[in-house]
Amino acid sequence: MKIAIVANPYYPVPPTKYGGTEWVVHYLIKGLLERGHEPILLGTGDSRVDCQLIPIIDTAIPFPRKSTPKFRQAVALSLAKTNTELKKIAPHVDIIHSMDFDFKNFSKYPNVTTIHGHIGFENLPFFQERKELAYVSISKNQQGAFPDLNYVGVVYNGLDSADFPIVTDPEDYLCFFGRFDWDKSPHLAIQLAISLGMRIKIAGKIDLGGAKYFKEQIQPYLSHPLVEFLGELSFPEKVALASNAKCNLHPLLTRREPFGLDVIESAYCGTPTLAMRRGSMPELIREGKTGMLVEDFVEGYSRIEACFKMDREYIARRTRRHFNYKKMTGGYEKVYRKVLREFDKS
Repeated sequence: MKIAIVANPYYPVPPTKYGGTEWVVHYLIKGLLERGHEPILLGTGDSRVDCQLIPIIDTAIPFPRKSTPKFRQAVALSLAKTNTELKKIAPHVDIIHSMDFDFKNFSKYPNVTTIHGHIGFENLPFFQERKELAYVSISKNQQGAFPDLNYVGVVYNGLDSADFPIVTDPEDYLCFFGRFDWDKSPHLAIQLAISLGMRIKIAGKIDLGGAKYFKEQIQPYLSHPLVEFLGELSFPEKVALASNAKCNLHPLLTRREPFGLDVIESAYCGTPTLAMRRGSMPELIREGKTGMLVEDFVEGYSRIEACFKMDREYIARRTRRHFNYKKMTGGYEKVYRKVLREFDKS
């Protein structure tokens, strides 16, 4: 199949630092090529992929800490470019797969959209107006936010576990890596670590959605001797952080988690995760075996000790078997065929 994959203008594929969705796109392209398909990426011009690349912007434009007219103009230009390029190739591909693009004007072509983010009141009207389009969720739980959408499958994210070492003798610290905002609530991870008297290393991006949160909820802790702020990490730095941690922390406060890539990235290395029992977490974590699920992180204070005693080789082995890019690619192959069959009937 010839598959057009539409990415966003914010990060290259693969990303140089933060970028969960972009890593998923990177490994999906790898999987599709291995299976003999012909993916075409519409993404940033500084992406480094082994397939045809159609630039929608010359270089990536990461979210700033404060929105500016220049940033908004660049986003608008990239979306216009995406529309222009997609119109050119849409008649010549088998299916169009969006990772972050509005297909409302392309419904006459076979298409599918993966919902990587949450569905909330702020974007509910958007989905209500596009219920007839085909969607893939990245967890079963994600569909509960809007069960009336036309879901054509559940496909779990997967990376190449060969890029992650298995570490059975970790160092004595906890970790958090992801976004610094209220959704992820890393201040709860810091509070737990301090209560336990354990070191914690925190890493991730701060953008326009989290600048105020970081200043108010994270900065006051950065002078604490148990807290080490690493900033936004490269891929090797992130792997080193996750693989050597005694436990990964995944707090959630305001929204259901669609997936949680840090959970499987840590588990590839044998690192368990303590997470709040929300969203996709029960689908990613086998409680008592690959991590622990708690109502809140106060409960985590009493239960995290179980994570330290878990078999890290089992954690790595099970996660590599259930969540990998080859299974993800196979899942999308089934979705593509399903969408094409239904499109032919219409």
